[in-house]
Amino acid sequence: MAKKPRIEVPFNMLDAQYRPADLPEHVGNPLIEALPPFRQAGELIHEFGRYPCITDDERKLPKAARMLAISRLGAYLEPLPCHLDVIEKIGLIVRAGYTHRNPLKDGYRRWLVGLYRDAMSGEIRALGHSTPSTAPSFALFGVSGVGKSTVVERALSFLPQIVRHERHRFVQVVWMKLDCPLDGSLKQLLRGMLAKFDDMLGTSYRKSIGRSRTIDELILDVAKIAAQHHLGVLVIDEIQNLLDASGVGQAKMLNFFVTFANEAKIPVVTVGTPRALGLLERTFREARRVGDQGTYVWDALSKGEEWMHFLGRLWEYQWTAQVASLTPALESCMYKHTQGIHALVVRLFQLTQMQAIGDGTECISEALIEDVASRMFKLVAPMLAALRAGNKEAIKNYEDLLIKLDKDVDREAKLSLLKAQAQSRNQSSAERLNTISALIATGLEQDRVQEAVNSLFDSTPGLTCAAAVRMILEGLDEDRGSKAETTSKSLKEIVESAAASGVSPADALASACVVERDVKVA
Repeated sequence: MAKKPRIEVPFNMLDAQYRPADLPEHVGNPLIEALPPFRQAGELIHEFGRYPCITDDERKLPKAARMLAISRLGAYLEPLPCHLDVIEKIGLIVRAGYTHRNPLKDGYRRWLVGLYRDAMSGEIRALGHSTPSTAPSFALFGVSGVGKSTVVERALSFLPQIVRHERHRFVQVVWMKLDCPLDGSLKQLLRGMLAKFDDMLGTSYRKSIGRSRTIDELILDVAKIAAQHHLGVLVIDEIQNLLDASGVGQAKMLNFFVTFANEAKIPVVTVGTPRALGLLERTFREARRVGDQGTYVWDALSKGEEWMHFLGRLWEYQWTAQVASLTPALESCMYKHTQGIHALVVRLFQLTQMQAIGDGTECISEALIEDVASRMFKLVAPMLAALRAGNKEAIKNYEDLLIKLDKDVDREAKLSLLKAQAQSRNQSSAERLNTISALIATGLEQDRVQEAVNSLFDSTPGLTCAAAVRMILEGLDEDRGSKAETTSKSLKEIVESAAASGVSPADALASACVVERDVKVA
């Protein structure tokens, strides 16, 4: 008898663990009880940012190694006040969308059966009136390069994507993000969604449904599958590509959003450029489906405190041999050539450093920024010129740009929160870097030291340098290296003795001839 083929479990499928619900309406709902507790943005912000590793020792590495290190900034993410609302909103709408979709309740099961039957007969309708008329949804629009997709993806990463409920015999897809292709139609988007389910769950929906379905039939098929797998939120990015596609009329687009938000009760988040905002406002003015929980519009950073916070935090990541202080002249030069567009700021900072290392100047300067921008930013130069001049008519020619928006009244309060978090992170980073320097001085390999120190500080926040050095030395193998073997005491004993007598780890290690006298640890 032939064995059944083994079905591979997706690497990101997690077995459900349940925690008590915070609200009575969530009690007994496994879709919510299997999620981490909801956190406000202020609680998540410390972990939300993405900051590359950098040490003083890395500035002494060969040119090629330092230029490779600069590429780490490609994943850099500095939280800003405008991000806070979106971080919270995603967590809220997922849980709100699940509130009336408890798969253990008979009423919800009957609704799923009815949804399936209606889909098979070619129509879809609500079977009851005890649930909200529509699922919560919101929209996010902004110029290209301000971090819309990055922030949404980062917020989603705090939620599991696929949860297997062994006890209840179903699989929950918490979130799905789709990018509309440049020439994408609604039919392509729906088939892309089927392919995404197949990739995530190992199913064959795309093959079984086939290519003969009309758009309206495909909308019903996809809605049925999404409901059966308890999709928590659908994120559609680059929505302007879908709205521009030929053959996607108002009626079909309206049917798509109504089906997911009203009938399948699945929250939808739409992300796009300013052009998408204008198209959606015209198409859905009466329906109000896209942004019932708010429409957020992000623009490039205006010169001011928020801009200085963003640039100042980024400026810490210099791999040039000589570190340049952020002077008003350098700040103005960076703004002139980026106009506060987040992605352009990071890219110009990277390219300028690479140029400085490559030509041997080894320091960021105004002249270098001007030179790099003039050569590398030719494609966006007309758009930046329109922004600099404040020429509204010229700006209209560039679909991805917006005139500067008025600052939110609560932005100052949010910025204060971010500054406090940044100060706390600075203190932790200093202790971490000092620990790395002290351990490298003992003769340990740099890669090994960085991995051990980062792991320790990630798992035990708030450590001091002395405590971290002591804890890592406790875990070392018996073979300490040639320097350690020449001492009468172990490194652990040296550091512990120093701590008991109030002597810094650096001085103690230097006195034992383990490290040079000028190595700074504390």
